[in-house]
Amino acid sequence: MSHVLRSGTGVLALACGFAVLAGCSSASTSSQGQAPTASASSGLAIPGTHRETKTYQIPAPVSTVIVISHAGSISITGGTGPGVSVAERLTYSKTPPATNRTVSDGTLTVSYTCPTQVVCAVSYVLRVPASVAVQATTTAGAIRLAGLSGMVSAKADAGLISATGLRGASVSLTNNVGAINAAFAAPPATIQAVTRVGAIKLRVPDSTAYRVSADAHVGKATVSVRESASSAHAITATTDVGAIVIAPPG
Repeated sequence: MSHVLRSGTGVLALACGFAVLAGCSSASTSSQGQAPTASASSGLAIPGTHRETKTYQIPAPVSTVIVISHAGSISITGGTGPGVSVAERLTYSKTPPATNRTVSDGTLTVSYTCPTQVVCAVSYVLRVPASVAVQATTTAGAIRLAGLSGMVSAKADAGLISATGLRGASVSLTNNVGAINAAFAAPPATIQAVTRVGAIKLRVPDSTAYRVSADAHVGKATVSVRESASSAHAITATTDVGAIVIAPPG
């Protein structure tokens, strides 16, 4: 086992503010699936802000799920399938965002577009078959994943990425400003976790050894799993500013 791979000292003060402004965009334009039901209520955080929730089902089997949120969180939980349930939580100051969903060649894509206004965001909550491949992207907001056994790719410009109960062979987690926390229920073949500003914590089963590359430019990298340069299980973790922990469950 190895412990500290690279360390640095210094004082870091970070202040992160999020403003949801105009101009969100998306490429999806067509929609399929059951028509959504909606309930609306006024938001209280900002005077004049409205909140609305739409839910719908995609009954057709899908093999890949792509979720794109420009401002808003994404939560995806693996279930027994075969269908997908989606809840869209809209927040806007004047005109509701236009939400879009497409199903093509077994791939479900959900996204939205926003008219120009002060507040416009959509958060997504999905329940999907555990075995589907998942791609989740948000500009500002958290990404939460649970119980997925397919390939996973998650990208955030600003916000926490967290995952539990992952069983997929390939997992890629990329952040710009924010931490990455992931716990695995089965040894993955490859993990790639990269953030510019934020800590990385990976919990992996100790039933096998791993080929580990951990690089904390300003911070400390601590590895307490078994390591082997010839292992078929590879972990790469990189952060410019923050600590890295790669350890067994506990």
